[in-house]
Order: sequence, then C-alpha cells, then structure tokens
Amino acid sequence: MSSENHLLRSALGDKNAMEELLLKDRAFDAAAEGITIADAQAKDRPLIYINEGFSRLTGYSVEETLGSNCRFLQGPKTDPDAVREIRKAIEEDRNCEVELINYRKDGTPFWNRLSITPIQDSSGKTTHLIGIQSDVSRRRQAEKNLIDSNSSLAAANLRMKNELMAAAKIQQALLPTAIPQLNDIQVAWAFRPCDELAGDILDVLTMENDRFAFYLLDVCGHGVAAALLSTTLSCWLSRMPLELRQNPVAVVDQLNQSFQMEGDFSQFFTCCYAVLNPNNQTLQFVSAGHPSPILIRNNEAIEIKSSGFPVGIVPDPNYHLQEISYQYGDRIYLYSDGAIEQADANGKMFGMKRLMTELTRHRAITLQASIDETMQTVLQTTVNNKNDDDVSILGIQIGKDNY
Repeated sequence: MSSENHLLRSALGDKNAMEELLLKDRAFDAAAEGITIADAQAKDRPLIYINEGFSRLTGYSVEETLGSNCRFLQGPKTDPDAVREIRKAIEEDRNCEVELINYRKDGTPFWNRLSITPIQDSSGKTTHLIGIQSDVSRRRQAEKNLIDSNSSLAAANLRMKNELMAAAKIQQALLPTAIPQLNDIQVAWAFRPCDELAGDILDVLTMENDRFAFYLLDVCGHGVAAALLSTTLSCWLSRMPLELRQNPVAVVDQLNQSFQMEGDFSQFFTCCYAVLNPNNQTLQFVSAGHPSPILIRNNEAIEIKSSGFPVGIVPDPNYHLQEISYQYGDRIYLYSDGAIEQADANGKMFGMKRLMTELTRHRAITLQASIDETMQTVLQTTVNNKNDDDVSILGIQIGKDNY
C-alpha cells in the first residue's frame, strides 16, 4: 500500500509539474513582448525557444529561428555600439539593456528595447540567456518629434529674437543721435525700455529763430504693437510741416485726429509736446494725459501741473495750451510714467515726490549726469534692477554749465 501511494504521488507530481510548465508556456506566448532563450553553452549561442510574441514582433516563425543566433535581426542602421555592448555584457555574464534598430522579416525597421539576462546553474556557470524584446518605435518617434519640435521652436525663438533686436536698433536710431546745437540751451536724455522694444519715444525738433520743440510720448502697453505705434508717431512728428510744428495745440489735436482708437486698433498714448522760445523766454506746452513736467529753479522742484485726455480716447478733447516763463539756470524735465510708477520689492512706487527730490539733489552736476543718476536711482529700487515699464527722461537746461 505504501509503494502504491508513492507511485500515485509521483504521478500526480509529474502531472502538476507538466501543468505548471504548460501554464508558463501559455503565459510566455500571451506576453506582448518577444521572449527568447538561447543556449549559452552551445557554439554561437543558438536560440532554443521563442514565444509567439517574438513571432508577432519580428515576423519570423519558430522553424525559421530555432538554432540561429538572434543577430539575424540586425541590419544597415543597427548601432554598432549597441551591438558591442550586448557582446561585452554576454562575455562578462551580466545583465544589459539597450535600444537599437532591428529589422523584421519583411525588412521594415523598428526600435527594439532588448534586455538580456544570464541564467546560471548551482555552480554559478551561465547556461542560458533570456532575451526580452519590446517594440518602442512609437516612443522613439514621439521623442524625435519632440526634439524636432523643440529645435524648430528654438530656431523660431532665435529668429524672433534677432528680428526684435533688429527692430530695437531701428527704434533706437529714431532717438536723438546728437544733441542739437542751441544758443545757450542744453538738452540731455535717457531711455530705458523694459523689453527689447519700447512704447516710449522722444525727440528734439529745431525750428527757425532759435526756437525748438521737444516731446516725450508713451504708448499704452509694451512689445511689438506699442513699438510699432511709437515708431510711427516718431516718423509722423519728424515730418510734420514747420507751421504745424510750432503750435503745440495743433500738433496734439492732429495726433488725436489721426490716431483714434477704433475697431481692432485699441492703443492710445500720452504725450507732452513743448515749444521753447528763447526770444521771449517762454515755454509753451500741451499735455495729453502725460505726467506733469518738473521745473528745477534755485534748487527747488516745481511740478507744472497739467491735465488732458490721452491721445486717441475721445474725438474732441479740447487740449489747452500752457505757458511758463523761464529763467537762466532753470531745468525742465519731461519723463514717462515709468519713472514714477516703478515699484520696489514691497510694491511701493517711486513716486513724483521722490523723483523731484532726486532731480533737485543732482542740480549741482551736469544736466546729463543728473538724468543718468536719477535713472540709476529709479532702476535700483526695482526688483533685480529690472524695470517693469519703459523709463524715459528728457531734460532742458537754460544756460551753460560751469562745472
């Protein structure tokens, strides 16, 4: 009875082992990846097993593969470095994983993520090599598309940057390149855009009888659209007839008629346009929504208060001419709102009062130096010395410096 039980248990054990082997075989065949087993002891390490996943992946049948080395999947575009890595790993009895181009039976290439694992016996000797192949062509193509897209985007960004820099040079060229030679009058300015292109623009326009006009305007917004409008305005103002140039009200009225906000054109701008007449020592100006000019006289700062609608908002704003008499030694400053609205790390704006204090504090140095020092102080209050708005300052001094 004991012998019969032993035989029964043995038979049941063999049956269970067979069922377990069949289950593993079905599991291998059901796997999406290709699975191969190579004999590491035989010459050239031939395949002794492939699953159905390998046949689906490569197109090769069991009969066409068993007894062959798996290198038949290699072809013209297979990376030699990847092949050398496989050989080296096999020689060193270690795992390896590579991605390389292999070829199906019909000749079509695919990206194969191949992992090879050595199987060792109880003595530590490698007897078999398990290979797992996965088609990663879609992922590699997606990566290539992303790289190509990033390369195209980088090229487009570089092209755009170069175009912006070229546009910035054109815009800079519209600024005064040389200080006009005026009798007993000095002119100086500073210009700091917040981006490559600015919405601020300024200039000095000479006229007959020693008179001259100067202006500073600030287009709402930043970037290309604001820069295009400010460039257009600069060209428009530089080409206006002499009889118009000498009349501040007429100039700003004409600007308002020519650049009304309508349809898709939603930009407006502020402007201060002034005419200085040395013959009667007067300064006439019109402010269209622009910050008030500052007069420095006898070490005292005076805000020349002004008001008016920005250009382009209403059809008939009824701009008013303002006039002041100036004295020898006076300094008059125009500036964009970026000079007073720059915020520090706590959100506190630079402000009109501080700007007036800075300009007064620098009365003892040259006009250009006073503007440069004030500009630097404004920028130092900003976060990381980066102004979030264009900053422009234009100064006029009556009389020469004796420094």
